[in-house]
Amino acid sequence: MMIGYRIILIAAIVTVILGSLMVVSAEMGNGAGDTQYLTKMIIRQSAYASVGLIVYAIFLWIPVYRFRTYLFWFAYLAVLAALIGCRFFGQTNGAYAWIRLGPMFTIQPSEFAKVLMIALAGKLLSVDRGEKNLDSFKTYALAASVYFVIIAFVQHDLGSAVVLFVICYCMMLIPGHKQLRKIQGLMILGVLIAIVGIVFFMSPPFTTFLKKYADDYRVARFLAAADPFLYQYDNGYHLIMSLVSFANGGLTGLGYGNSIHKYMNFPNPSNDFILPVIVEETGILGFIAFLILYGCLLIPIVSASFKTERLSSKIVMLGVFTYFITHFILNIGGVSGLIPLTGVPLLMVSSGGSSLLASLIALALAQSEMKRASQK
Repeated sequence: MMIGYRIILIAAIVTVILGSLMVVSAEMGNGAGDTQYLTKMIIRQSAYASVGLIVYAIFLWIPVYRFRTYLFWFAYLAVLAALIGCRFFGQTNGAYAWIRLGPMFTIQPSEFAKVLMIALAGKLLSVDRGEKNLDSFKTYALAASVYFVIIAFVQHDLGSAVVLFVICYCMMLIPGHKQLRKIQGLMILGVLIAIVGIVFFMSPPFTTFLKKYADDYRVARFLAAADPFLYQYDNGYHLIMSLVSFANGGLTGLGYGNSIHKYMNFPNPSNDFILPVIVEETGILGFIAFLILYGCLLIPIVSASFKTERLSSKIVMLGVFTYFITHFILNIGGVSGLIPLTGVPLLMVSSGGSSLLASLIALALAQSEMKRASQK
């Protein structure tokens, strides 16, 4: 496991550095004609990367699993207050998801909520308490539901709410306590029903029905994913530009900094749409390189989760894997038109200090559990 631990460490540092370089390149479009903007962006991204790696190093040496349960609940309430407090800082792209700290820096509490729920699952769901197992399960489900409702309906951040839901749902399926088997069976049935529902929602009859509500930005994203060319001058424009960027990159790309479409009104080119910029500048080979880095981050975690007999470690490691892979699927699926856009960043690559810090903390938690398992 320690070999995998070192592979993750190296891959994390390399991914943060390369991701930061691509963020700076993607922001050239927004900074066209304004040299001060790009300078500020370089300073901000460098600060995010530096602080992120420092926090990552700190959490590698913090045995979070030894913390008392009440500390997790204290952190839970603090994040809950921050999630609600976002309503006082205005909306961005329809969502009240950020706390603003001056003109350059923001905090997105929902990113930390995802990681906290991973750690809390490792604490609540791993101990076999006999008849009380179901009570712990319900407590965790309630805690996750509160976060989900706040993020989805108070913050109006559906993307983050979906990620949180998927992470918590998957972790609740991991414990093998006999008291949970019936409810876990129903949850698996729910997954199958959801898959059928998604197929139906993407079908022509349903999308035709949704056209009546195309003024809603969330419905518009759904319709654009179904057929962006029907909305090429409206909701599908950015998705079409994304697809053109993929095609324009070819095998080797146009070269670093040479993306064309980042100058053509991409929304959040360094965040939601950073992948089209990466592919246009570095080509399919550049995309494969990032896939390899992601593999180096996640494969050792999954491998270690199957080898360990400690349930808490298994829950945390698989929770971290689910966190990363859900972001990966939603981001890449959204910008390639396979699924509706959700505004979910590509972890450790997209801009955003909160997502970078949260993803590095999550990696550190997984590596801490890997180290703990190797010391048995």
